[in-house]
Amino acid sequence: MIRCILAILILATTPSEQLIEVGRDLQVKSILTSQPHPVLQAEAEAQAAYQARIHRQGHFWWEQRYARFRPQIPECHTFSEVVNESWPGQDQEAAAKEMYRSWKLSPGHWSAVDGRCRYYGYAMCLGDNGVWYACGIFAE
Repeated sequence: MIRCILAILILATTPSEQLIEVGRDLQVKSILTSQPHPVLQAEAEAQAAYQARIHRQGHFWWEQRYARFRPQIPECHTFSEVVNESWPGQDQEAAAKEMYRSWKLSPGHWSAVDGRCRYYGYAMCLGDNGVWYACGIFAE
């Protein structure tokens, strides 16, 4: 069985002082001006779980998934997704920090993570191979 973890902006399990530091780094965008959306959360959990099942990260079937959830959030017109995977054997906190760091090093991924958004969904799932798989979906 694949274990999925709801994570609020990647570092939900870190000590609060680290979360505050990360929040500053994210220009406090995600914590203060965005809110989780149940549809996006369900989609992120399903995508993270799928990646964990197949032991591979990717934006699998984005167009079909987008077509399914887009009508449920009519107030938003722009959607983006980021995915990632950890090194084998990392605990959740170490995996989350490394995923955050790698997204930050990629301008394309960082523009989604740190860009303007109204709603988001984010999940990490631990595969039976000891690798965490993540998916974040953002809507503006």
